[in-house]
Amino acid sequence: MRAQLATIYMNKVKIFSTLFLALVVLISCNKEDDPASVPLRDFAEQYATDIAAIETYLKTHSMVVTTVDGLRDVSITKIPDGNPNNLVSIWDNTEYPLQSKIVKSDVRSSLSVTGELLDDTEYKLYYLNLATGAGTTATTTDSTYVSYRGWRLDNTEFDRNTTGLWFTNPALSSLESSAVSISGFRQSIAGMNAATAIINNPDGTFSFQDSGIIVAFIPSGLGYFATTRTNLPAYSPLVFTIRLHRVRERDHDRDGILSKYEDINNDGNLSNDDTDGDNTPNYIDFDDDNDRTRTSDEILDDNGNRFPFDQIPTCPGGTLKRHLDPNCN
Repeated sequence: MRAQLATIYMNKVKIFSTLFLALVVLISCNKEDDPASVPLRDFAEQYATDIAAIETYLKTHSMVVTTVDGLRDVSITKIPDGNPNNLVSIWDNTEYPLQSKIVKSDVRSSLSVTGELLDDTEYKLYYLNLATGAGTTATTTDSTYVSYRGWRLDNTEFDRNTTGLWFTNPALSSLESSAVSISGFRQSIAGMNAATAIINNPDGTFSFQDSGIIVAFIPSGLGYFATTRTNLPAYSPLVFTIRLHRVRERDHDRDGILSKYEDINNDGNLSNDDTDGDNTPNYIDFDDDNDRTRTSDEILDDNGNRFPFDQIPTCPGGTLKRHLDPNCN
């Protein structure tokens, strides 16, 4: 019995450590071109500066939907003094009305339940919906395949990907570490719809039909904050065109329950759902009730088939699904 418990414990540690290492790699790979130490500013104070700059940009620039590298994009230009051509600002655009949502950074000190948010500022995230998309709706736990273009508020481009790449938060492998991993980018994607189909082109390339497309305006606290990158000074607000092509639902701990269903309190934060109180969130804990029986074994019917999530039975006499109740295994 002791050997079995030790094995279960070590397997938990291994999964947790692997995911945390992937997260460290993901963050580290984005700290490019950082030759000098930049004094760290207060998040809330910097946000006040950033949101003022973003709103000024929205009110003093106009936008035209165009095509860049064969992909739908935007061209944004500053409105000349006096506005002789009666250009409509992004702020006042009615064809693509400006939208916003209030979010917090999801960057944490660790993946454990007690891992603290590094910043508790509430941010307004402005965005424009260029195309709704007709495919699967993305959540923050999914892997998403996107292409994008990013630029600063002076319209200097600093990043572009036209072919698409996968990323997940937290990363499941180092292969995802090249993805844009900033909080504002991830949270902009949540709620977008993916493409309806992949089209194989005659030249051997492929494209996507009816991808969701937005333009997001991201304060530096949801971006790279004090980190410098090529063509990107520290504390730069960011603008991205984001195209969502595909969504892949993920099961981070491979326990048979999709990560999005392990948000027990339905608050959108997977990190504070810990049924067994072992400081490991359910979405990266393969034994959610710490009864020494794997969750993947507790959600099988008498024939060894996996229950759909909404049909997992409760423990007799209890109210919790049986994989969450230590009295039932």
